[in-house]
Amino acid sequence: MPSSLKISVIIPVYDEAKTIRSCIANVKECCGENSEIIIVDGSADGSTLSAVDDEGVMCLSSPPGRAVQMNIGAGKTAGDILLFLHADTTLPPKADALVRNALCAPCATAGAFKLGFDTPSRTMKFIAFIADLRCRMERVPYGDQAIFIPKSTFMELGGFPEIPLMEDVELFQSIKKRRLEIVILKESITTSARRYLATGPLRCAFRNTCLRLLHRFGVRAETLVALYRRRKVQS
Repeated sequence: MPSSLKISVIIPVYDEAKTIRSCIANVKECCGENSEIIIVDGSADGSTLSAVDDEGVMCLSSPPGRAVQMNIGAGKTAGDILLFLHADTTLPPKADALVRNALCAPCATAGAFKLGFDTPSRTMKFIAFIADLRCRMERVPYGDQAIFIPKSTFMELGGFPEIPLMEDVELFQSIKKRRLEIVILKESITTSARRYLATGPLRCAFRNTCLRLLHRFGVRAETLVALYRRRKVQS
């Protein structure tokens, strides 16, 4: 895919004032000049946007909800390729070239990076290994893997379904139903393990697996998010 194609990096945030500056610096380093950054804040106080001191970054406010935020950000982009990034996730070097090259593959429609965590914990490495194995078998990556897709394809698919959970899974399932190619890169992003460590790594991984299975059997997203939140409170 030509290097002239612009990459729009969309970062949905909620109370990420502590991480947003390092996230912006990482994107600028790894995506080069032919890219743009759009931050979409779902918190009412706009605390994350207040921490952004870069005039070259587009800052938007949005109702809360990751899918809603990402769709709003996508609608404001000027790029040819959309890359959806979590604020606590770090891209690998030359991420822009990796994304463009991945979408050059015959029939390639969308993709994501391999999952990695910012800790040397053997437990977290095992969780990342299992997650990568599942992803390569199912070809359905999660949002914390820095998913990417041509803007034209994303708009044709109708964007993310605006549901409170599993919006990433449903987007990629719709791509699979069309028998379109999904690329999983061998290069890893590095995402924060803070939520796993706060809940307990194995407990958190088990919870996520259960939610995914319930989703596969048709349980509504609203029910899943209620279970997710209740589990967090109990933890």
